[in-house]
Amino acid sequence: MTEGRVARDGFGLQYRSSGEGAPVLTLSGGPGIDADYLEPVAEEMARSHRTILVELRGTGRSIPPRIDRSTVNLKLYLEDLEALRAALGIERWTVLGHSAGANLAMHYALAFPARTAALVLADSGPVRESVARAIWDNLLPRLTAEERAGLGPAPNLRTLLPAYFFDRDKGRDMIETFRGESFHPEVAQLLAADEMAPGMDMRPALAGLETPALIVAGRQDPIDPAMQYEIHLALRGSRLVLLERCGHYPWLEQPDAFFAAVREFLAAVG
Repeated sequence: MTEGRVARDGFGLQYRSSGEGAPVLTLSGGPGIDADYLEPVAEEMARSHRTILVELRGTGRSIPPRIDRSTVNLKLYLEDLEALRAALGIERWTVLGHSAGANLAMHYALAFPARTAALVLADSGPVRESVARAIWDNLLPRLTAEERAGLGPAPNLRTLLPAYFFDRDKGRDMIETFRGESFHPEVAQLLAADEMAPGMDMRPALAGLETPALIVAGRQDPIDPAMQYEIHLALRGSRLVLLERCGHYPWLEQPDAFFAAVREFLAAVG
């Protein structure tokens, strides 16, 4: 991958790019997780597309001079992505987001539909605030008694990560190598204040979006496949693919099925 940066207000928005062909922007989740965990996705997509993996504001090396409401919010995230697109000279791109990155991808498509060729939403977060609390209830039973006892008053992503997998053995490398500092909880809280505001419901806005979309998720994802179905119903003409025996990271648990679904969709939408 080649690396670059786009000047923003007091910092540089970092990105990595590789491959040739139609451009695909790749967005990490959390919110607030460094982009590194999506490198396997970017590398595979770069076999057939020009793939851009961005280090979102407040993560990786894209750190503003301070982290607060004035520097981390949804409006600035969307402006960052537009600045990146313009700097790269891209007219339209497919936006592939994972988890909270899929939510960000939908917000981007709603704000800039003419710039969004297609959406790939991998294990998206919920699009209405009222169902978000179910995620915690789904995660806890997947942890062992010992793991639950070690959570403490403020669980971090590293301690919860095993619960996101259907088959922990397939996620073992990620679980064992994930660094606690790769998750930025203050960034997560600030962005979630916008994305998960009380009463938030994206479905009415999504119903007016005509962008082709693939919704792909593990059937055993603790972020509830019912939420993926809600997105599918809201996005007219979208395609829904649920992968069997698969949790929240499909490229690790069912890589062949995941990438086949993505490539088939992108080929179909051109």
